[in-house]
Amino acid sequence: MTDVKGTDPTKPELAILKLLWRSKEMNAREIHREIESDFGWSYSTVRTVLERMADKKLISKTPVDGVNIYEPQVGKVAMLSRMIADFSKRVLELDTTPATAFFADSKLLSDDELAELEDVLKKTESE
Repeated sequence: MTDVKGTDPTKPELAILKLLWRSKEMNAREIHREIESDFGWSYSTVRTVLERMADKKLISKTPVDGVNIYEPQVGKVAMLSRMIADFSKRVLELDTTPATAFFADSKLLSDDELAELEDVLKKTESE
């Protein structure tokens, strides 16, 4: 996985990334089923968003038996740490990023990922 600098996902793109970070890979129908109630999108709209995400290199698309399989191409910790650091500076006007203890109850991050996030945020803060 790569860290795509400067490619912030939109809210729907982030929802799709979260699904893929949890499941590792999904096809468009599976993704549509999971996010349909949140966004009210048609299947064709989901496919359009997936194509744009692939163009932005947020996800990869691999054809398997006539069905495209999508996988995340950005690391969860790298993406979230960049978004947290950006939000902290741009919106909250903080000179430092929030402590990872703030994210301890996150359902998205494991204990190992929290430790990795803390390391990345410390590096970002020192730059």
